[in-house]
Order: sequence, then structure tokens, then C-alpha cells
Amino acid sequence: MAPYFPLYVTRSDGKLEVLTKSRKKELNAPTDDQLDSKPDAKGNTDYFKGLEVGDAKEVDWRRKLGGMLIREIGGQEHPDAYLYGHPHGRKKRYRSPGDFFPHLLWLCTDESGDPDNCSCKFCAPDDIQVFEKPDKVKPPEPIKKDEPPNKKDNLASKSPVTGTKPMVVVPQRSNSQDKGINVIKPPASRPIAGSVVQPTVARQTGPASLTPTLLAPAKCFEQDQDGQWNKFLFRPGELAWFNRGNAWGLSVILKRTLTRDPSNHDRAKYLVQPLSHPFHHPQTKIIESEDGLRPWLAWSPPSPTHHGLATAPGLTYTTVDWKSVSSGRYGQGDAEVDGSIFAAKAVDDSFTLFEPLANNTVTTGERIYNGIYLGGEKIWTGEPVRLRMGTGQDIMVVHSIVERLKPGSTSTTSASILLVGDIYKFSTLQLQPGVEPPDNRHLPIRLRQDMEYRNRATIPIKRTLSFWKIVQAQAPVSITEIKGRWYESSALLPILKGANEFSRDLQRGEIGDAGQWMNARGDCNGVGSTVALRMGTRVVDRLEAFGKSIPPGTRISRGLDGPPEDQVFPSEFEVSATTTALGQGRGEAMQGVEEEEGKKVEGVSDGDIAQFMDLDRMEEGYVQQYAEGGGQF
Repeated sequence: MAPYFPLYVTRSDGKLEVLTKSRKKELNAPTDDQLDSKPDAKGNTDYFKGLEVGDAKEVDWRRKLGGMLIREIGGQEHPDAYLYGHPHGRKKRYRSPGDFFPHLLWLCTDESGDPDNCSCKFCAPDDIQVFEKPDKVKPPEPIKKDEPPNKKDNLASKSPVTGTKPMVVVPQRSNSQDKGINVIKPPASRPIAGSVVQPTVARQTGPASLTPTLLAPAKCFEQDQDGQWNKFLFRPGELAWFNRGNAWGLSVILKRTLTRDPSNHDRAKYLVQPLSHPFHHPQTKIIESEDGLRPWLAWSPPSPTHHGLATAPGLTYTTVDWKSVSSGRYGQGDAEVDGSIFAAKAVDDSFTLFEPLANNTVTTGERIYNGIYLGGEKIWTGEPVRLRMGTGQDIMVVHSIVERLKPGSTSTTSASILLVGDIYKFSTLQLQPGVEPPDNRHLPIRLRQDMEYRNRATIPIKRTLSFWKIVQAQAPVSITEIKGRWYESSALLPILKGANEFSRDLQRGEIGDAGQWMNARGDCNGVGSTVALRMGTRVVDRLEAFGKSIPPGTRISRGLDGPPEDQVFPSEFEVSATTTALGQGRGEAMQGVEEEEGKKVEGVSDGDIAQFMDLDRMEEGYVQQYAEGGGQF
């Protein structure tokens, strides 16, 4: 067990008893009916059970809360456990440690003890979280020389009340990665080569016309992890290419974890399930490094290997006669490869909303969600996505995912799905003494860190400074206009381009946006070119999107928000047969990618296709080469 020390919170606002609206006392705990363990008429039991101090679940809550607390001031769990005691009564119960954490943070940091300063969902419910949006805001004040630029950025502050409702400021998203962020400053007119120097004259910035939207805190552990810089590139439930050894295949990511490499650095490890046709499913495969994976949208799927499938119009995974394909009636080819291609295209056309936050269908006709599986990717609120609209290179920081019903209808099939957020475009300034872009602390940490990384390469060589410029706030955008997730150039380009080419780009100061190397959702199905933009097929849960392309009983891990077994990986022995059980000729079957008469989807270059089949660079090991260079450029 890792070393630890106890933390004692010496203040509590919990109450064992509360007064109801009729002024009667009641226990702030589950009711007697909820504690009744007797089975019902059908023999089913559904009840609450009190936990004693030292129970595994009780210890798990305290351990996770302690970890989050020490991360904030010192440097969702399974839904069958609840924390009672909120002053508003037993209906205000916390479902997970992440649910309770904002309240715990307020208890430990707010000396006034004013509950108006607490940002938990009970002290600051959504219906009073309103924000003033002035037409103009003051330019950011220069950062004092001896003052850290991000000092107490993530703490809520008490705001004056305006109008009839209090204004509650939701704290900025807080990750452990936030600590130690340095704002890039342009060098003076005569800098030392390769250095970054503080400007010597007053900063000059024009008045801002748009106010960025505040980032709300993560609402679960997995969302918090995915919002962190340089941690995980891929997510459970996502469609991804994986390295088979002699070619690349298509898979769904089932689990992930962090391990330590020989240099004692964190390294992500994944468990994937290869896709196939309904009558044969390969075993799962452990991917020991992110070098062995590619985002679904990084490459275009090839044509089916069976000539009969490649030339038949309108076929889908569910309409293909896979028994006939396996028996050779469609010609020679590889049924497993073709099954994965058709399955991936079906997943790309699908979407699934998850983690509902609010149901306002009676008043506004809207439901609000925390995340969406859009095509092959998993997207959370509070993170950036790539847009089709605008320049084609614009991004949006998502602040809300909305399902909007048609007026007078309760049907979800006709509902529109919108992502609401702030739209940004990539902008560049020539270095001039005292002039710098606005310091936007409301951008997600991944965007800020990646831009800092890119600027460190371009400032000494190109004499330019790049930043994300807000062009529209709280814009509603249909999911038809979403290309996909935004990926850090610093994390993805070394994998897509290879260690050597990426190193040369660094030396030249040419670090472009990774989105230029990516396809968009729908491209593989002709959306936007031969097919009109469409939302796609809504499925209830993520497993349904993959259908029979994965074995029955497959489970997608909920990670830290799921039960402990969700984080357990099978042994290497249990999955060792994967690479040898795939049959002969797999490399030849997938080489149709290079033979598609030069066809390419927008954003995919010949270099991508070459890398798609070229595994020699993978053996070089980008991570090892980068580490040998000291991680510097």
C-alpha cells in the first residue's frame, strides 16, 4: 500500500436531524422503508445498508476524498453508496466522493463559513448559477513579478448580489496538472537565443468584446482524468486502431491504467477488443504503450477485402450476410477485417448521450448531459472539440450538451442534439515588445499547456506567438458540425509523424495543429461530400453501438467511477493467443489501403497511409528517442 498520513477535518455542517417544511423533526438518513431488507413479492431486494467505520466502501470514500483534498490544498463511485448529512435534509444526499468534494473543499478553505460560497450541487444548484456578462471587461492586469500567475485561480469567491437572484461563481476546473503553469511572455527586442524573457514595458491589450465562459468543475473522476494534461490519450468505449504486429486493426478500448516504464515515468496501458463479424471474435489484446494505438479519425478505413462487398451499394454491418461472406460467396477476402470495417463505419454514424444532469422537458423542453459518445469518440463537457464550420480549424470549448425536444413532442427520435460553448480560432502575433494576447485562464488546461509547448518551439525561431482567440461565446452548435475531439499536437503528432520527423519539425519551429492530420466524423460514410450532414443513429448505450462486432458479455470499464473490478487487467497469459489466432495473410488483407487508387479523405496525407502499413518506425520507439534527448527541443 502506498504511504499515507491522516487528514482531520475539524469542521462539519452535517446534521443528524432536520426540520421538515411542516416543522417536524426527522432523521437525516434513509427512511425505515429504505432500510427494509425484506424481499418484495417477486423475491427482489432493494434497500440501503448502513456502513460501519472501516468498511471497504467507507474507507474507499475517505481515501478518494483525502486524495482530492490534498491535491487541492496541499500542493464517483458505485451508485449504491450515499453520504447523508447535508443541512437541507436527507433528499440532499451525495452519490459519490466526487459529488461531495466541492462541499468538503469549501469546509476546509472558506474561513467565513458562508454556504453561499460553496459550489456543491446542493448549496449552489444549477438554477441559481447565473453569471453577469458585461459588454466589455477590463483588460487583464499585468502579472506582478513576484506573484504566481495562477494564485488561487481555482477557488470560488463571494460575489455581490445583483437583482433578485444571487450570483454564484462556479470554481474553475481544477486538476493536479494546473500547478506550476507558466504564462509564456514574449522576449524583449534583443533576447538571448532560445530564451523567454519578461517584457520590460507595460502590456498593451485592446478591450475584450467577449467574455469567456467559466469552466465548471469535473463532475466525476473519469472526466477529471480526461481533462488533465499528458495523462491518457484514449478513453474507454472509444473506437481506435491498434497494432496487431504485422498490420493495424480496429478495436474498442475496454480499460486503461497507468504503469511505470523503466525510467519510472507514467505510461498508459490499454485493453482492447478487436472488432469482427458476428461469428468469430478474437481475444482481447493488451496495448502496453500509446505508440500501439491511433485515434479512429487519424486514418481512413480501406475498402472491404471481398470484391462482392466492395462493389455492392448500401451495405451495412447488420445487412451483410456474414455466413455467406465466410463461405466465399462474395469472393476471396478476410471476413474478420471486413467485419471490423463495416462495424467501425456503423459506430462512426452513432451517438450516445450519458450522465444526465438536468431534465427540464416540462419547462424548456431540454435535457442536459455531461457527456456524449459521438461516433468513435468520447466527449465531455469542459473540453475542446473540432468544428466543421468557420475556418475548418476552429474549435469549441463545450460547456453544455443539450437534447432539445420538438415543441409539443416527448419523442427523443426527433430531438436535436446541441453542444453549447465558446468558439475559438487559432491566431498568431508577431513579437513586439510589450504586446501580448489576452491571458485566458478560462481555457481548459490541455489547451493552455499545449499552446505553451508549441510557443516554446516557435518563439525563438519564427518570432511569433500563438494563442486561441474567442470569436463567439455560448454558441449552440449541432452535432452535425462537430468533426471530433481536439487532440494535443504535443501528444499526438509525435505518434502520427514518428519521432524523427517530429524532432525535425521542433528544430524548425513548425508545430502545426494535430487536427490537420485528422478526418472528421462522417467522412468514412461520405457525410459532407456525397451525403448530407446528419446527426446519425442514436443508441441507448455504448455497447449497443458496437453490436455483434464484439463478443456477448463484453464490458466497457467505467474506470475510477466504476466498481474495483473495472480497473483489473487480465494477465498477459490470458490474452497471449491474440496475435497468433488471427490467421494468415492479415497484412495482405489490410494493404488495400495503399491500393485505393490514391483516394484520400480530407486531412489525410500520403504520409499517413505509409505509416498505416509501416511498422519499422514503431520499433524505433518515439518515447525512448524523446527521452534520450532529455525531453527537450
